[in-house]
Amino acid sequence: MFKYRIISFVGLLGILAAAFLWREGGKYIFTVLAVGGAFGLVYEVGGLLELIGIVSFKKSTALAAVLLVLVTAMNYLDRWISVTAFVLLFFIFLAGWAGLLYRDNRKSAIRQLINSLGMLLLVILPVLPLVALYDDDWSRGICGAGLIYLVLVTKAGDTGAYIVGMLSGKLLPHGNHKIVPKISPKKSWEGTIGGLLCSVAVSLAFFYGNFNLVATLWGSLFLGIVLFFGGFAGDLTESALKRTCGVKDSGAIIPGMGGIFDVLDSFIYNGIIFFFIKALFVV
Repeated sequence: MFKYRIISFVGLLGILAAAFLWREGGKYIFTVLAVGGAFGLVYEVGGLLELIGIVSFKKSTALAAVLLVLVTAMNYLDRWISVTAFVLLFFIFLAGWAGLLYRDNRKSAIRQLINSLGMLLLVILPVLPLVALYDDDWSRGICGAGLIYLVLVTKAGDTGAYIVGMLSGKLLPHGNHKIVPKISPKKSWEGTIGGLLCSVAVSLAFFYGNFNLVATLWGSLFLGIVLFFGGFAGDLTESALKRTCGVKDSGAIIPGMGGIFDVLDSFIYNGIIFFFIKALFVV
């Protein structure tokens, strides 16, 4: 499992590197990644909710998520693509209401419509700031340095916590100390501390690398801590949903990591948190 996790991590890192370093085609790679991630994320969550009797228009909602991503990408994508996506999104919402006219069981259709809109709001809106943070403002040969910072600081905490937690469970005489066993049985205090240190270390590396993302040392420390706990909370939120639905992973599309939601859960809160912090305090 750990071997496949490392392989998948390196593969995803390579794709992201191309998206951020390739000046001509990077934005298209990122857009394809964002579109695929949005569709898969909503589709996975829709499948999870069906396990507990919450039925939605899963495919249509996933398509709406894709269109929302394309609309959000207007700042760096070809404008006609985003405008077309907005028009299609408009017709999807109209079709949602108009569909009630042709359904025999209108009560069921209304429930599905409300479930779909609620799922779209809860699942895709936290991810849209990640798309908005990607732009063509090249700094030190890197596009979207703020988004890279967010991803690396968040995932450093996630990966660090996983590795330290796994090692401490094997090396300590009585195993590690669990932090929230009822929600996520594998999470430990040792792993949490290790993940926090990794997030702070990556944040400080960006500060000392003079990427002009954070103005002060204390600001870098603050962001590293906040983003770690935001990612930690997102991970716990997804774990609570999976336990409620009775599944271990949200999917199996990414070897060693599970589903798309298993990869993006760390950004449930962090996307919005960092977007506003960057707008208010970050250069």
